[in-house]
Amino acid sequence: MKYCIKLFALLFLLNSCKNETKEVRNKTAVKTQKNDEVKISATVYKDYTIAPVNFLDEKYKIDGLDFPGISPPYPAYHFYDENLGQFNFNYVGKSRLIRYYWDTDNSDGFFAHFRPENPAEEDPKLMKKQANDIIKKSLNDYYFVVEFSPKEALTRSKDGFLQSKKDAYTYFYVYENNKWIFLKRLFTSDIQKEGIELFTELLLPHKLKDIKPIAEEFQGKFKAEADGEYTNDGQGHTTYYFTIIKNKIDLKYEAFRGDFVCEGEYKGIQNGTILELYYDREDDRCLKLDPTYLIKRENDNFFIKGIGGEGTINDWIKMDKE
Repeated sequence: MKYCIKLFALLFLLNSCKNETKEVRNKTAVKTQKNDEVKISATVYKDYTIAPVNFLDEKYKIDGLDFPGISPPYPAYHFYDENLGQFNFNYVGKSRLIRYYWDTDNSDGFFAHFRPENPAEEDPKLMKKQANDIIKKSLNDYYFVVEFSPKEALTRSKDGFLQSKKDAYTYFYVYENNKWIFLKRLFTSDIQKEGIELFTELLLPHKLKDIKPIAEEFQGKFKAEADGEYTNDGQGHTTYYFTIIKNKIDLKYEAFRGDFVCEGEYKGIQNGTILELYYDREDDRCLKLDPTYLIKRENDNFFIKGIGGEGTINDWIKMDKE
């Protein structure tokens, strides 16, 4: 009997030790897991809302300009360093005319000068040099936009290719007033748009965030009419109705076989004697870095540019004010 009691006590002691060891292991596993979470948080999610370097430094331009395989194309250069990460420095034309100059479909644009009969005769080095010379002469015509992936967010695949880690961020900046301004950070895996379309979505809210109230002289209700393009059913005609108040512009329209119109809210930026109208709703088709419409006042008369079809879109058309 004494032997059974001793054996029972020994088994109880061993079982207690086993449970205690298991508990310690569990605590260690939890602690290790938490440490891993902290480690991930301190790397992938490190804050880069302040630009880590001056992306304009000449040392980052060693590979020269290139043109990403995106339509429409634009000048850019790429840099990678294992101690920094990688970034793309993009020259985004401020106006539609500048952006169109770099479009491969433009018969009078940059690429029109590099279309030899034999493609093998193309000289990439010459192309890069001429593009660089053109940009240097007109730097004020471009937004400098950088998309940056920090080193903590990057890894290499089994094949050696650089790729983003899961849940990594891409940071975006624009250069203004001699400093880099943080625009936004996005999960790299969530970025669906690219090129000019993406930069427009990032730059437009930044451009419109600190606008001033619209001057009283431009406030009121206005109407303007313009003819559209000819079709098999006749010529289109569109009537535009603008309601302009201190902090908002609303556009409605009526059309007879008219052109597509981005109806809804706009914001206005006064540039001298001209009020620039920028679309400010959710339709991606309507988002533009350039003003969609321009309104100017001459004495007691108002005129608008940008309405109608190709035949009138560049004309100043008189508006009626209620």
